[in-house]
Amino acid sequence: MNNDVFIATTNFQKTQTLVSDLLGPATGVDIAAIVGPAGRGKSFITERIYTNNINTLYVLYQEKWSHIELIREITFRLSGTRPRLRQTCFDIIQDEIRERRRLIMVDDGDRANSACLNVLRNIHDILKVPILVIGEPFLERKILREKRLRSRTREMLFYSPVSPADVNVFFRKTLGATLTPSQTEKLSKYCEGDFRPLLTASIRAERFMAASGISAMTDRVVDAICKDGRK
Repeated sequence: MNNDVFIATTNFQKTQTLVSDLLGPATGVDIAAIVGPAGRGKSFITERIYTNNINTLYVLYQEKWSHIELIREITFRLSGTRPRLRQTCFDIIQDEIRERRRLIMVDDGDRANSACLNVLRNIHDILKVPILVIGEPFLERKILREKRLRSRTREMLFYSPVSPADVNVFFRKTLGATLTPSQTEKLSKYCEGDFRPLLTASIRAERFMAASGISAMTDRVVDAICKDGRK
């Protein structure tokens, strides 16, 4: 299976455009957010962008991190060190960014408290670093209720549900399969707008086809994928 199937989704294309925009000339309003329910592919997509773009940095926020722990993790991702002092971390981040400007992406940002979000704002303001925060819908409320964050947020990208068109493109790129309208409808209902079930469905289809000696996507394959249904 093609490991770069994430590019088949509309959300990936929009995210790629947003990342390129944030890495452009600094404007002073270089914070953005990606917002969407679990299962929309936010982590899959941002991790894929990080893997393929040396000018990005990816940090997965850990539950109940303090703002010092967050800034130390960012420093570690940039330099391989975790200084104890906040100012030392800022100095190292500044030195690293001077060598090559990068976009800092913080995933699960909806779990971050106000102090953590504001330390990201400080990095943005003081060091002129673009910031992209990724999280579930509560992230939007956290940003909007803090004027200093809200005024620096250039864009909020809301991840749309996986569409029938996404399902079609995804199966064509992963398995070279052309779906009929009824197959597309059935798989779309199975996925319920989420990315992970779409990925799982393509894996199950590939395995079922290999085991059954089937070379084309048939109603039998689709029925086998969807037979358990989704709640």
